[in-house]
Amino acid sequence: MKKLLTLSFLLMPLSLLAQDGLGLRTGIGLKKNLTKKWGISAEFQTRFNGNISYLQTYLGELGMSYQFVKGLEASVYYRYSYRRKDETKNFKERHRYYADVSYGRKTGPVKLDFRTRYQHQFKDNDLGQAEFDNSYLRNKLEIAPVLRGKFTPYASADLFYKIGSEIDQLRPKVGVEYKINKKNKIDLSVFKDIDLAGNEKYDPVIGVNYKLKL
Repeated sequence: MKKLLTLSFLLMPLSLLAQDGLGLRTGIGLKKNLTKKWGISAEFQTRFNGNISYLQTYLGELGMSYQFVKGLEASVYYRYSYRRKDETKNFKERHRYYADVSYGRKTGPVKLDFRTRYQHQFKDNDLGQAEFDNSYLRNKLEIAPVLRGKFTPYASADLFYKIGSEIDQLRPKVGVEYKINKKNKIDLSVFKDIDLAGNEKYDPVIGVNYKLKL
């Protein structure tokens, strides 16, 4: 059963990559436990689009988390990003605030993780002034086989509800996490956004992230 789950997770990215266009997201994530309950984290990321031909976004974020009981956690984050729509546009600032509640548990041969998120974002207009962009409620479910080795494949689905409007986006994702040691991990993934409210076409995106536990 575990071998079948692992094989299916590793083969799923091929269907996403067999398309025109490609994006790349690279990042470094840092996390430190302050106590048994409290923790802080930081992440830095760059995002390339247009067949990885130009830098579209770079960002940094800070967060704090609190673990109520094993598997149940709440966290809050602030994200600063500098983004442009395409290679012909100028970069503009964006400020995002979001809060998560997540719960994870092992069920037989798999581990399930559910996360609900509220996010609120501002962006600079043409006058350089911050203005409201949008708010979303996002629900994400992730499944991964319970394995003993260094490699852990996973698959997830993230559903976007634009508050006051409609469910407008779905983000299926597959990936594999490689555990170098107790403090260092590398995460490789592929995802593709699906527009549920219009006809927007999104390119598949490759993710390469390094995670360090301080």
